[in-house]
Amino acid sequence: MHRLICRGRFWLWPGIAWLGCTLSSAQPLPRGSVAFFDSLDRRISYLEAQIPRLQASRDVGYYNVKREIDITRFVKSCEEFCAEEDLDNALKMTESRIDRAESRRDQYAVKFYQAYKNDLYNRIKQQRMYYQSLFEKEKNFKREFDREAAAGLSDNYQKTLRTVTLALKYARENNLTETVKYLENYKAYTEALVFDAESPYDLAELTSGQKAFEKVFLPLVEGDSLKQIEEAGLLITRCSDYARMAGSPLTQEYLQRQAVRVSTAMSDHLEQQGREKELEKYTDQSMKARTDTVNPCGIFKWHSQVIVIDEFIPKATMEDVRKGEAIIHADQMLAAYLKKNKLCNSAEDLSYGYVFIIPFTSGSGKSPFFFNTKTQKWQFIACYTSINDESYTRRVSQFMPPIQFAGETGSGAPFNPTSPKENRK
Repeated sequence: MHRLICRGRFWLWPGIAWLGCTLSSAQPLPRGSVAFFDSLDRRISYLEAQIPRLQASRDVGYYNVKREIDITRFVKSCEEFCAEEDLDNALKMTESRIDRAESRRDQYAVKFYQAYKNDLYNRIKQQRMYYQSLFEKEKNFKREFDREAAAGLSDNYQKTLRTVTLALKYARENNLTETVKYLENYKAYTEALVFDAESPYDLAELTSGQKAFEKVFLPLVEGDSLKQIEEAGLLITRCSDYARMAGSPLTQEYLQRQAVRVSTAMSDHLEQQGREKELEKYTDQSMKARTDTVNPCGIFKWHSQVIVIDEFIPKATMEDVRKGEAIIHADQMLAAYLKKNKLCNSAEDLSYGYVFIIPFTSGSGKSPFFFNTKTQKWQFIACYTSINDESYTRRVSQFMPPIQFAGETGSGAPFNPTSPKENRK
């Protein structure tokens, strides 16, 4: 570790004595430590206080003190870069100082900055060697990670998080794609460990099974306040990050379904308060759709109804028959979705109320379909007013991401879909 050593009235830095100080005994100050930066701040304050007196008396020491302030401020700024392992910017700053010192013909400053530059080159070399060794195999990084996180305390996890963050920064800057992937998982896992240590929740217990998770999760997601629903969302994130790395029984697929449930609960809560336009602020699970262009395909919750967006190649030429084909296609897609998410056993268990096609709009008028030039298929938007009954529709729609249409979110033309009675299945 690089250290700044104080002996008597001089700081010793890579062989150069500089910056007189008032300490009277040897005291090592590790670079980047709080004590190190505090000592620089105190020194700057002390020197600045001398300036008025030296200037008034025209003391020859005035210019030396000014230079010392300049160098001390440089050291503070440069070491702040180094503390974040931003050695390239530290080097650029040092090189610019060398140029300035040479233009002033200040040989003392040139010598100091040049020594600092050489020291930075050594640090850059050491940094590369360290990370090359660390990233050679994932197990090397895991060993270092486990060593730092072993104590199981919040402070240790915070230090571990900083280590992972710096490693991730280096990997991104050097385009180490595969390394970035596993480091992102370690960072998320460390954030989960910090959360586990600082919150009343026990992530090991919560991720031990669905029953343990739902005991805590359901009261939150079904709560009456936005704060409870947001906490349910945070719990999903932390449990997912923890379970992924800890090998917990709770699966990622299950947690993803619960994440959709949080977004839907948030949508319902905001809708009850007349704040639908704020949904995007609280979740990235919601989808904005338009009726004048192609939309992402999927199954969504729209208010108390279910929306199916998909594409197909119609066989018929008559528009009404094509609508029937689209609805049959939507039925199959919806049944497959519900079965996959274990919300029904088979398509035979399902019956539908009114189903209608929401028309697309264009300059030439309205049309039930929109042609996707990329896929060479026709897109449709089917709206299901109910599945089986109102209770079942409400239950299954919890596991569908919310959707909003342009026009009802404050952008685009007013949204007025066709009445369901016009297209009864």
